[in-house]
Amino acid sequence: MSVSPPSGTRQPSASSSETALGEAVYRDCFDLSPAAQVILNHRGELLDLNLQACTVMGRDRAALLGHRLTDVVHPDDRAEIFAAIEHSTEHKVPFELACRVQSPGQALRWFLVQSRPASHAEHGTLWYTLLADITERKKQEAWLAHRNALLTALSQGLPGMIYVFRPGTDKGGRLDFVSEGVRHLFGASPEEALASPWVLYNRVPPEDLNNFFQQRDLAIGESSRLHSEFRVRNAEGELRWCAADSVAGLDADGNEVRCGYIADITEHKLYQDARVAAETAERASRAKSQFLSRMSHELRTPLNAVIGFAQLLQMDNSPALADGQRQKVQLIERSGAHLLDVISDVLDLSRIEAGDMPLSVEPIMLGGVINDAQAMVAEAAHRANVLMTESGRSWDMYVMADRVRLRQVLVNLLSNAVKYNRQDGQVCVSVRMENDTRVLLEVTDTGVGLSESQITHLFEPFNRLGAEHSGVEGTGIGLVIVHRLVELMGGTITVRSQAGQGTTFSLSLPAAEVDLASDHGVLDEALPESRQATILYAEDNEINVLLVRQILELRPSWKLEVAHSGAEALKLVSKIQPDLLLLDMHLGDMTGFELADLLDQNPALQGVTKVALSADAMPDRVHAARAKGFSAYLTKPLDVAALLRCLDEHLAAR
Repeated sequence: MSVSPPSGTRQPSASSSETALGEAVYRDCFDLSPAAQVILNHRGELLDLNLQACTVMGRDRAALLGHRLTDVVHPDDRAEIFAAIEHSTEHKVPFELACRVQSPGQALRWFLVQSRPASHAEHGTLWYTLLADITERKKQEAWLAHRNALLTALSQGLPGMIYVFRPGTDKGGRLDFVSEGVRHLFGASPEEALASPWVLYNRVPPEDLNNFFQQRDLAIGESSRLHSEFRVRNAEGELRWCAADSVAGLDADGNEVRCGYIADITEHKLYQDARVAAETAERASRAKSQFLSRMSHELRTPLNAVIGFAQLLQMDNSPALADGQRQKVQLIERSGAHLLDVISDVLDLSRIEAGDMPLSVEPIMLGGVINDAQAMVAEAAHRANVLMTESGRSWDMYVMADRVRLRQVLVNLLSNAVKYNRQDGQVCVSVRMENDTRVLLEVTDTGVGLSESQITHLFEPFNRLGAEHSGVEGTGIGLVIVHRLVELMGGTITVRSQAGQGTTFSLSLPAAEVDLASDHGVLDEALPESRQATILYAEDNEINVLLVRQILELRPSWKLEVAHSGAEALKLVSKIQPDLLLLDMHLGDMTGFELADLLDQNPALQGVTKVALSADAMPDRVHAARAKGFSAYLTKPLDVAALLRCLDEHLAAR
C-alpha cells in the first residue's frame, strides 16, 4: 500500500515525467533512508514502513503492514503508545516516547519513537514516525543509574561529598554525580550542583579557586591523582577548609571522568596549625631557657668573686680589718647580694611567664619551712629592730607545695614585712586550718600599710607603688613571683591592709594528709669535727678556683686538688682517689653532667659524693643534677658558710 503526500504538501508539476521522477525520488527517500520510518493511522496501525524499519523490528514488510505498532512493542509499553496517539489526535500535537521492541530471535531493544500528525485527504490523520534505536543509550543510563545508586549508598553516613566530574571545553566542566554531602559542605543541593558546578565554585575564594583549577588541570593532563586544599564558605557563612581528592577513570563509552571525594579538614588544619605553633613555642622556650641559663651563668660568675671574697675578707682575722675597711667590705657584699637578688627575680619571672618553672609538689611540714625562712631574714630583722613572732601549730600542719618555692615565697613576704616596717615593729607568722582541705598561712606586719589604690596594683611587674622614692632597695617583681608561684602550687594569695596600720598577706594552700607516725623528725644539725679528706674540684675559671681554695683553707684537714678541664679531671681522679667530687657545670671541654657520666664508669668511684657548683641556677638544671646522682647543687655566687656546711655534712657521712 502506498500513501500519497498529505494535503498541504507541494504537488509535482504538470509534466508526467517530472511527476514520475518526483514520486520515485520521494519513494527512494523513504525506503532507503538510514532512519527507521513508519506511517501510522489513528488506530496505530502500520500503513507503510521502510527497509530500515523492517530491519530494526526484525520482520518482513508484508508481516508488519496492517498490524499495530503495539503488536511488536513490549506489553508494558503499549498503554503509553495508545495514550500518546489519543492525546495527539485530540490536540493535533506531535509526541515522543521510549518503548521496548521484542524482535524474533533478538534481545529486547529500546527505541525512541518520534511522531508528528498530518491531515490526509484520503486517509484522514496520519502519523509520520521515526524509530531510533537507543538500546546502548539505555544501557548507559542504566549503568549510570546503578553507579549513582551505589555511590549514593556509599555516601550515606559519610561526612564529606562523593562526586563524579567530567572535563569539558568549559573551564568548570560538568558533574555527573554529587552526593548529599554537598548540602553540608557547600550549602547547595545535588540538583543545583548537577545543573552547574559553578554553584560550588562560587563558594570558593578566588585565590583558592585559581589554585584548584591549576592543580585539577595538571592532574587531568597527566591522568594522575589530584589532591587540592581550599576554603569554602558554607551556608552559614563560615569559611571552612576542604580537601578534594580524585582519580582518573573511564565511563562506559571510554571517555575520561574523575571520581573523587571532598572532605571538611578544618579541624585537621587547626590541629596542624596548633602543632606548628606548639613546636614553634617549644623551640622558643628551649631557646629562652638556654639564653636564661647562659645569662644566669655569665651574670653569677663575676658575682661569685665579688661576694665570695667579700665574705672571706670579713672572716679573715689575720690581720683583722679596720672598722672603716670592714664597713666598705660589708657594703660590697650587700650590694652584690642585692644585685644577685635582682638577677634571680628577673630569671624566675621569665621562667614563670614562659611556663617553664619545674615544681616538685609534695607534702611539706610548714614548721620547718617557716623556721628556714625566718632564719634567712633574721639578720635583716635584727638590723631593723623588728621582732618576728609565730602563732599556731605550724609543726603539726602539712601542705602540698614545693619546699624550695614555698620557702622563697615566705622569705619574700617576710623580707618585705621587715623592710617596710616601723622602728620596733613586729612581724607575725600565723597558721591555722581554713577548712578541712585548706591551710591558711598569714604574714602580718605593723608597717606603713597600703592604700586601696596600691593594693589594686600590688601584683604588677616592676611597680614599686612609690617605694622607689623611699630609699628601700627593691625591684618591684618579688610579689609578682610570689603570686604566680602560689598559684602554680594550687594556692591563692590575698592581702588586706590599712595605711599606717600594717599589712596582712594570706596564703591558702592545699592541706596534705600524712602519717605522723612515720615522720622522721628534725635532723640533728650538730656536725662532727672535720676529718682528713681529699676533694677534687673541676673548674676552668681561675678566679673561682682561687676563691674556693681560700674558702677551704678554713678546713686545714682537707686537701684540694684542682682539674681545669673535664679531661684533666678524668686523668687526675685515678691517681688521687678523692673523697668528694666538686664539679662545675660549665667546663671548657664538656658539661658537668657529661663529666659525671664518665666518672660513674670508674668502679673505684662508686659511692663517692658528687656536689655540683655552678652559676647556672635554673631550676630544671637543679632537678637534672639530682636525677644524675648529685648529692647537692650549690649556685654561684657562693655563700661561704653554705659551701662549708654542705661539704662538712657530706664528708661527715662517709
